[in-house]
Amino acid sequence: MKTFPQFALAIILLIGSLAVAAKVKITTSSLPDGTVKTPYSATIETTGGETPFDWSSVGLPAGLKLKPSANTRSATLTGTPTKPSTHQFDVSVEGHGGHMSTVDYTLTIQGGTSHSAALTWKAGAKGIAGYNLYRGTTSGGPYSQINSSLLSTNSYTDSGVADGTTYYYVATEVDNKGDESGYSDQAVAVIP
Repeated sequence: MKTFPQFALAIILLIGSLAVAAKVKITTSSLPDGTVKTPYSATIETTGGETPFDWSSVGLPAGLKLKPSANTRSATLTGTPTKPSTHQFDVSVEGHGGHMSTVDYTLTIQGGTSHSAALTWKAGAKGIAGYNLYRGTTSGGPYSQINSSLLSTNSYTDSGVADGTTYYYVATEVDNKGDESGYSDQAVAVIP
């Protein structure tokens, strides 16, 4: 049986220990909610693995970015959210040697000041069954219906608006047979 010198045995043991080094793992399982137009910061931590780490993300909320720390052991989600939403996105970290960890996060961005658009339009002909109201974010459409059931009055408060967005509205009349008129003139609401 061939014997190895002690030096060679030490190198073999060292190489063996490198091969079983701990894999990098993201330990931050959830993130705090944010608020529109309010600076946001949350740190995502890791354990294991060998630095330097490469961080990446897919689908971050508008206004936020992922910034690795100087030693790359953690990364900070930072910025100022621009729109209220519930966002699902991935954050991944890859350690030296190709070990990777990915976590799917859900982040809720609350609206800042609550806004709504109060709308009224000229009443239709007598005997109509009601109105449908449509909204879009581009002048001239396309529009999507926002009322779930026929409106019985010629007014509506749209509380489903987002800060910093301009909306375009049109209304239609629906008769007792269910026939719908063409669009009314367009109204504009600018949400601060």
